[in-house]
Amino acid sequence: MGGRGSGSWYRWGGRKTNTESQKQIDIRWLKQQGYLQTGSMGSLSWSCRGEATGSITYSMIEEGMLLNYRYRKNGGEWEPVEQRILFDRTRCNYGGNRTWFLCPRCGKRVVVLYGAGKLFLCRHCYDLTYRSQQEGVVDRMMRKQWKIRERLGASDALVDPILFKPKGMHQKTFDRLRNEESRASYLSALIMGQRLGINIEW
Repeated sequence: MGGRGSGSWYRWGGRKTNTESQKQIDIRWLKQQGYLQTGSMGSLSWSCRGEATGSITYSMIEEGMLLNYRYRKNGGEWEPVEQRILFDRTRCNYGGNRTWFLCPRCGKRVVVLYGAGKLFLCRHCYDLTYRSQQEGVVDRMMRKQWKIRERLGASDALVDPILFKPKGMHQKTFDRLRNEESRASYLSALIMGQRLGINIEW
């Protein structure tokens, strides 16, 4: 599914845990896949860099969904969990309905629930923040580089040059993305250099 991370969460350097590091259930994704019909059942799984990080089974009931999975805290014994999550529906301005999760703890309408603990709850209940809220400029620039490199099929090593255009990509698009990656690299190096008292020229 669209989630990553593990069932436990940690705090590094006093920062809040971010949403991207947690297992996620997105009701928009469920709807796109056609999984919201009453009686539908199956499994959802998560992976990170090709490694499986967890899975759960679900079944859709008339007013929501049931989740079944196992959970353990801090390396303790596994325990079975059955969680019932209710839906809410609101009318859209141009017809139809929008389906929401009702957070099992606070009751807020949300589109994503996070498995940051024993139960799947909203980000507010787990005090999660978005990764972009924690990142400094250097973090954002490096993240942008990796994203562009992944799109271009280039090496993860930020010092390696991007030489080859992916098959089927227009040359203008390739040149633009490569220039964006290069500028992000320069900006991150410039800022780190300023912090260390080193002058870096373009």
